[in-house]
Amino acid sequence: MAGAETETRQAIAGLRLLVAAAAFAPAPAAAGAWIAPEGGQNILTSTLVDHEETVTYEGSGYYEAPVREDTSLVLAPWVETNPELVTGWRAEATAGVKHVFYRTDENVMALQAGALWVSMPDAGCGEGGAEVRWLGGSSFNEGRAFLNVEAAARALSGGCEGGRLDVTAGYRPRENWLAMGQVFLDSPVEGHDTVRAQLTLVRFNNEGTGLQIGVRARLDGEDLEPALVIGLWRRGRD
Repeated sequence: MAGAETETRQAIAGLRLLVAAAAFAPAPAAAGAWIAPEGGQNILTSTLVDHEETVTYEGSGYYEAPVREDTSLVLAPWVETNPELVTGWRAEATAGVKHVFYRTDENVMALQAGALWVSMPDAGCGEGGAEVRWLGGSSFNEGRAFLNVEAAARALSGGCEGGRLDVTAGYRPRENWLAMGQVFLDSPVEGHDTVRAQLTLVRFNNEGTGLQIGVRARLDGEDLEPALVIGLWRRGRD
């Protein structure tokens, strides 16, 4: 019995870490399929991107507050400063509700829907709209590894449409360490389609604070746009 209890505790601890792990994407931050633990979850990231002639800055946030065991509120703002833009910056944000509709010990699926705001929409489209997102996650190896897949459809008033596909694989070599590999396919409601890949490490302390460092690059053009990603994570406890 002692061995079984130990394995159960390890699996639960691993799933708690995966809840925090499944909530990071480069810009803007996106939710993971798992509901955040009690006390919520906050992630702040800063990204420096090296273009051919300029360096741009991206800042994003992810805030999730559970309201029930299977439902949470999510807010995800994002901003970019870029001297090549007419205004020098652009931003967007989503605010919505995430609901888990299927869950087993290893698998979870959720739907998220909410409002979308974009500061620089294409001509003829408004700044306001909506986003609907499907999220699916699976954990493996007693909670040490996970795979999270998300597909989002986005639309602004006036007819601008876009979508995203995010794939994240993670592994926890030790209790407080997390390694992730991610691929992001983005067809934005404004701007050009992109494909990006990212590798990242997160180190958590005993209080649930994590320091993240990672690298990112584009895979769809001649300019790799290498980027340095630094993040600060705070997660609640069950």
